[in-house]
Amino acid sequence: MTGWARQLFPGRPRATAEQARDLQQQGAILLDVREDAEWQAGHAPKARHGREVVNLSGGMRAWARAGLPVVAAGGHPGRVA
Repeated sequence: MTGWARQLFPGRPRATAEQARDLQQQGAILLDVREDAEWQAGHAPKARHGREVVNLSGGMRAWARAGLPVVAAGGHPGRVA
């Protein structure tokens, strides 16, 4: 979660519909992970349909501990913050 999102949503990241719309207008991606039939019946404009979503156990710290690459903006070597 980016710094501005942390400020808006301390703790668990949650948003009202209006906040989600505002975040989307600022460049955030709205990922709709509902079933295909639900998506086809109706979804938010410009939302993306995340059919196969998994949560990375241990997050980026686990990724880095496994020796996998971490990159920063522009593709430069990064770090887990």
